[in-house]
Amino acid sequence: MTLMINLRGHHLLCLQGFQGYGYNEEFTRNMTIIHEKLMNDEESIHLVNGLDDLCKYCPNLNKDICINDRENEKILKMDKIVIDKVLKESNQKEYKASELFNMTNRIFKSSSDIKDTCYRCKWYDVCTWAKSKK
Repeated sequence: MTLMINLRGHHLLCLQGFQGYGYNEEFTRNMTIIHEKLMNDEESIHLVNGLDDLCKYCPNLNKDICINDRENEKILKMDKIVIDKVLKESNQKEYKASELFNMTNRIFKSSSDIKDTCYRCKWYDVCTWAKSKK
């Protein structure tokens, strides 16, 4: 059965470097479940602006924003960068997971491509996806 998973822009990158770390046990469990589902090529992703299926269990979520207004603004900027680049290549909002991950890897193929989205991320040092960009 195909499931539609809602994802915000920067989570397309995060999921590809996910190593089992998270903000807390509940968030990590949810991220692991979604990560495993998306590794099945038949699963579908719906790109969203704002909160997604990973955010539901984030302990930093406070009244539908991440941590505080300033942090939320940074996260929204990261999302916008990713979504704008994806939509520039393909003007749709729903994708098969494998198709969308392949596309993001074509778009974000070098360290200079990810500097505006990944370098200040708290998970950068443990993200195998970001580290794979040369």
